This record gives sequence, structure tokens and C-alpha cells, in this order.
Amino acid sequence: MSDYDHEFEAPLVQHDFGRVCYAVVFVPPEIITCLQFGRSKRLRIDGEVNGVRIEAALIPSKGQWYVMVSKRLQKTCGIRVGDSVTVSFDIADPNAVNIPPELQFALDANDEARMEWEQLSAGKKRSHCYWVDSAKMPETRERRVNETIDRIITPPEG
Repeated sequence: MSDYDHEFEAPLVQHDFGRVCYAVVFVPPEIITCLQFGRSKRLRIDGEVNGVRIEAALIPSKGQWYVMVSKRLQKTCGIRVGDSVTVSFDIADPNAVNIPPELQFALDANDEARMEWEQLSAGKKRSHCYWVDSAKMPETRERRVNETIDRIITPPEG
């Protein structure tokens, strides 16, 4: 029994999105019909894939919804395309953003960057956070934090 509201088992499949392929798990229609969609047909979720914690999105594609499974998550779970996986999830707050500690520290230290950060959409914030958080080496994370702060306070030319 899961601690999450929704749970299903399905195969991890390679899905062709034109020029690129991703490993995804399609959500069964009986789960989709239970969900409350707002204006957007995407929903943020918090949950697990085979017991490994995830923060992701349910993404629509031609009348179906899927969850992307990164190579890092596949490695952590010990799964590969063709394996059956268990996905458990709750609907997440669409505005929630988990800021990496290094980026939060930099924002707290820079009033201009913090004010600009507050003007960004949750999706833009998550994008910046993912870019910082995906770096493995502390030096790379720190460089990405500095570049993120620069991007936030420097308007694009154009």
C-alpha cells in the first residue's frame, strides 16, 4: 500500500518525439480520468518510481499522459527500457520550487537578483534550479549559481 493517492505499474518505454527519444512511463487512462486538470493539461507531481523519490510532471501527448524517466533515475532505480516500473504520486503544488542551497544563499546575498527572481514564473525558477542542481561537482554548481545570478539580473539583448 502506497502513501500516495495514485499508484500504477507500467512498462518503461522509449518514446519518439520527432528528433529525440526519451524513456517514459505512460499513465493509465483510469488514473488520468480521476485527476483534476486546470487550464493547463500538465500537472506537477511528487512521488516515487520504484521507491525512488521524484518531482516531475504529467505531460500530455496525443490524448495520453506520461512521466519522463531520466537516465540518472533509471540508473538509480536499476531499470531500463522494457522493465515494468511502479509509479506512485500525489498532485504537487504547481508553484512549488525547491531551490538548491547554493542558489538560495546567492539570492539571499543579492537584493537585485532576489527581486528579479521573485518576478520569474515557477517554471522558469525550476529550470534555473534544475540546471544548478544537475551539476555533480561543487565547482560546477558554484559556477552555475554565478551564471544564473548573472542571467537573472542582466536583461537579454535584443
